Amino acid sequence: MDKAKLQAACREPALQKLLYEGRFGLRMEAHRVVTNGRASQYPFPKTLDRRGINPYLTSGVTDNLMEFNAVIMKEAKAAVRQLEILQQIVDRQLHETERLWPLSMAPAPVYLHDLTYLTDHTTKPGSVEFNHYLMQKYGPTRLLTGGVHVGYSLQEELIESLYERFGKAEHASLAAFKNYLYFKLAQGYIMWQWLFTYLFGASPVPEEAKAVLLPELDHQVRSFRNSQYGYGNLPTERLDYASLASYVTSLKGHLASGAYQSPHEVFAPVSLRGATDDIDATLAAGVDFISLRMFDLDPFAAAGISEDTLNFLELVMVYLLLTPQPDLTAVDLQAAQARNEEVALQDPTEQTAWMKEEAQAFTQRLADFCEAYDAPRAYRLALKFVQRRIEDPSLTLAGQLLAKAEHGTFLSFGLKVANDRYSHLLQSGQTLSVIAAGYSPSVQRLIRAAILQGIQVWLNEDVAFEFGGQTVHVPADAELALPDGAAAYLKQLLPDL
Repeated sequence: MDKAKLQAACREPALQKLLYEGRFGLRMEAHRVVTNGRASQYPFPKTLDRRGINPYLTSGVTDNLMEFNAVIMKEAKAAVRQLEILQQIVDRQLHETERLWPLSMAPAPVYLHDLTYLTDHTTKPGSVEFNHYLMQKYGPTRLLTGGVHVGYSLQEELIESLYERFGKAEHASLAAFKNYLYFKLAQGYIMWQWLFTYLFGASPVPEEAKAVLLPELDHQVRSFRNSQYGYGNLPTERLDYASLASYVTSLKGHLASGAYQSPHEVFAPVSLRGATDDIDATLAAGVDFISLRMFDLDPFAAAGISEDTLNFLELVMVYLLLTPQPDLTAVDLQAAQARNEEVALQDPTEQTAWMKEEAQAFTQRLADFCEAYDAPRAYRLALKFVQRRIEDPSLTLAGQLLAKAEHGTFLSFGLKVANDRYSHLLQSGQTLSVIAAGYSPSVQRLIRAAILQGIQVWLNEDVAFEFGGQTVHVPADAELALPDGAAAYLKQLLPDL
């Protein structure tokens, strides 16, 4: 593919606009804790227990780990808002002494007292046996890290236009072209994962729990989750990113050998995803998106991830799409993964010379890209935040979090954040304060009831409720009488419910 012609085409206003209209699908996992920092042992809330069919709200490897699945959205702002809505709904369903813990690492008392309970306590329908298998294989400290999984896809019209104009000569089908593009993005992410870990890693270890989590290290770390000790497949069972063929071969090999019991055991930093979990079917239809699973929870963002983080991610993705990238060897990729390990296990206040030099050079290229392709202001601002964090490690998420520690513990800080968010929701007097400015109280109640029942909800100029092939629209500012409650009103709108 002629990169010069591709770049020229993407400076055309119609295509240039599409560069920044990718889709984000966010999934977040967060601990339920009680107000003394211990793991909650209250049952999974009955109002949320449609885990087999609810596309939004479920549990992870243990009932204590809440899982939020947001609707796929076009912009970072809308995607982040979806996660905030889900968290506010759940906050209202928890026991009065329960809170959603805002950090990836659980509070120290959980590691000291509750691991046995959490290892055994899973009741999610259809997942009990698999969750027990995961706990036995990986252990609770590796699995019990909260975080955000980011699904990212390029704008479909952009892909189709690029294929028609530049991809047909080298790729037999649109599906093959999509596979090529998304694998190149995946490789690029692996090469720069260390920078994302530096910027957004936020899982230092509570001092009291160090003997349980990292007894062999004598210093604090930037991101336990992104290290060899954290959330990922075992070192001998990782995917091979040297080529698309080797990626597929390694994935199939791990499944065939039983190393992975199912495709749901792929804990890779980045993977190719489609409509099904079958890799052959995905490649035949064309990859739909890449899944990035290594983001720590951002305790300074109400959603657990910020708009700036997602905007920076998309800027990197479109840069990788349009900029010539070297052919990568297995050695290059192994070196990149070793760099990520070094950065993850580095003290959050430290920064080696190579990190600063390469990050500065890369972000300058991104700044030039913003000028060349007229990136929106939000992307330029996100890049400015990144550049400041490269200059000063204390401004990174882990650096900021370390400054909040008291005697090596994050318990007071985490509980304050959790309590403040809970109190803000109650004091607002709104069902969903995050959308109170644009949606009437009765429509907020409808949205909450729909999500609790697993009804698809789309927030645009109005609110669309979709279930069983039927879609109904309600104006966002509608003042509705709900004498029998929001759930009963939805039943009238959607008789098949």
